[in-house]
Amino acid sequence: MKCKLACLMSIVTPFTVAQPDRLRSKTVIAQHENAVEHSLLHQTSIRNDPDPGMFLLDQMSQLRVPGVSIAVIHNGKLEWAKGYGVTKLGGPPVSPDTVFNAASMSKPLTAIAVMRLVQEGKVDLDRDVNSYLTTWKIPENQYTVLHKVTVRELLGHTSGIGTHNGEVDDPDKGVPTMLQMLNGEKPSTSGPVRVEAEPGSKYAYANGGFLILQLLISDLTGEPFPQYMQEAVLRPLGMSHSTFQAPLPPAISAMTATGYWEDGIKGIAPEHFVKPNLGAGGLWTTAPDYAKLIIEIQREYAEKSSILLKSSTVRQMLTLGMGPSNAVGWGLGVRVGGTAPNIYFEHGGSGVFQNDMVGYLDGDGVVVLTSGGGGGTLVNEVVRSVAHVYGWPDFKQEEHTVAHVDPSRFDRLVGKYDFIKVMKDGDDLVAEIPLGTRKQKLIPESDTQFFLRDGPTTIIFDENPDNSVTGLEFVTSIVHLHRDKTQ
Repeated sequence: MKCKLACLMSIVTPFTVAQPDRLRSKTVIAQHENAVEHSLLHQTSIRNDPDPGMFLLDQMSQLRVPGVSIAVIHNGKLEWAKGYGVTKLGGPPVSPDTVFNAASMSKPLTAIAVMRLVQEGKVDLDRDVNSYLTTWKIPENQYTVLHKVTVRELLGHTSGIGTHNGEVDDPDKGVPTMLQMLNGEKPSTSGPVRVEAEPGSKYAYANGGFLILQLLISDLTGEPFPQYMQEAVLRPLGMSHSTFQAPLPPAISAMTATGYWEDGIKGIAPEHFVKPNLGAGGLWTTAPDYAKLIIEIQREYAEKSSILLKSSTVRQMLTLGMGPSNAVGWGLGVRVGGTAPNIYFEHGGSGVFQNDMVGYLDGDGVVVLTSGGGGGTLVNEVVRSVAHVYGWPDFKQEEHTVAHVDPSRFDRLVGKYDFIKVMKDGDDLVAEIPLGTRKQKLIPESDTQFFLRDGPTTIIFDENPDNSVTGLEFVTSIVHLHRDKTQ
């Protein structure tokens, strides 16, 4: 099957559309396209060993990603968009009009809808969200005695809500209702949405919080969430290939890519794919459609448009609150990063489909949608390539120095560390992060410290004076976790 996918990649001719721009020649745009396609970069670079760049179609085959769609924004306009690969194994080629599930890239649109209600005076960001909810209330507990959950905290992932709620359901087998998801009742496969920490006390990414925001929109407007999103966000932007409807209407389903699990072989056809937490992950869209959203946010920030929001409201969204790191913080519904004057907003999406979007406030940006497989790694490589080609100041490689370690030193590191399994593969040390996923090579910086080539991840093993290993430190740009050796 891997060979079959590789062969498909080698014969598929990418679809392309170019947005007319009298100030830029088609030749320059074509050069940009070609450079992006041939300049994919790993997360890390090796000192004294320059990364020559990788070819997009080669990486799709290597990472088992059947389909990709890319849209690049430059100087406030869609410069080019292309589809690569196939909509499903053995199926037609991906085009710019191919629809993908946006996964968590749905959240910025939900946030915009909430901010429209704020702008209309119907919602106060700092008021108890329960005062707006009519069909369900957040249950009170010990964490809400002194501080109630606010709308701002739900948008910024500081509400204390701890439930993930990222399930995918087959409509033929039953899809949970809103109340069943909120209460953790079957057929929902997630636990109930509850406050698990004092609201406002810390950042903790929570899909359950956006389920509550979905309910807030429906309760306040009296409209089903998909209908309101169509009228308030999608239609005004001309996002004609996008929808929050679930299950998908047949007309859109026919244009949709099949989502694949990590092996790139087992897929879920669009008609059997529903993410019932629509506010967190229910958007279906194309890369050019989503680019329209980025461009509108850029224009509204610059006071050049107000189709969705006023400039002052957009600036509220992009004001940093708590976040996972000092480098990238969280606004309201989007991550915010960069250094003035080069500020950007960003949001990824992962699950089956794996995606990312970036928009610089000065007018550049990118949307990358994939149909799964190793799409998470591929998306990051594409974003780094676009950043390199267009001269962005961020999304650069991290340089590491490789140490030469005798492979016999790896034996004591082998074992299970909660959600991480470390193994030897010949003379290499590899790991499943998390358990059951594809093996990734751990590259040594010393005999106890390692890094991944395609992730902002460092692993430091805890060593006793007798050289035995008791645990490890799992360090990323977002978390720093200690895990004991359990086996």
